[in-house]
Amino acid sequence: MKKELVIKLIAFSLVVIWMMIIYFFSAMPSKESNNKSEKTINTIIEKTIDTTNDIGITNKHLSEKKIKNIVNDLNYPLRKCMHASIYLVLCLLVLNLLKIFGLNSYKLYFFTILICLIYALGDEYHQTFVVGRTGQLKDVLIDITGSEIGYLFYLGYISIKNLFNKTKIKKI
Repeated sequence: MKKELVIKLIAFSLVVIWMMIIYFFSAMPSKESNNKSEKTINTIIEKTIDTTNDIGITNKHLSEKKIKNIVNDLNYPLRKCMHASIYLVLCLLVLNLLKIFGLNSYKLYFFTILICLIYALGDEYHQTFVVGRTGQLKDVLIDITGSEIGYLFYLGYISIKNLFNKTKIKKI
């Protein structure tokens, strides 16, 4: 009994911690968030160029202006991919929690996506109070798409797991 309670508490804690991480990023003013994204993308581009040059794949040296243009082109789509990725993780954590509490099949899907949707809506509403941010329905749609992809990953994992279990049984 103690072990089950500990597992449930850990699963619940992971969901809450992940929701707090989402809240932290959402509470960041627009300019600060955008600057962090651009700096991260810039670092990745520079490191990629350095690494490919070092191992002999390329011999490129891009100007700061060219790198800045690449960063500007990548910033928006990558930020939206992060929206989806963050909610993909949330979906998997919520799904795990609900599965531990015994939900299966359609109820598992419905409540997992519902919790992610409610949190995405709340997150976008929260952003209306943050300097330079706005709550956007398209971000909720991106978040839910990430959650749906997370659920598809789960279904793929279950299918592969079942396939391997059937293969083990036939070999014995």
